[in-house]
Amino acid sequence: MPPLQQRQHGAILIESLIALAILSLGAAAMFGAFDNLRAISHAANQLGVDTRAQLSRTEAR
Repeated sequence: MPPLQQRQHGAILIESLIALAILSLGAAAMFGAFDNLRAISHAANQLGVDTRAQLSRTEAR
């Protein structure tokens, strides 16, 4: 294989590894954001439950 072709294969390999690293970082960030979203949703749901309970106690008086 001529040296130019070897360099091209090396460049393609490096570009592929960089693309894979970027995709992996993106996936990790997405999973982190999903975990935060799930925690926020749970907290908002709990706040709603607490608010309805407080409202029920207030109306019962």
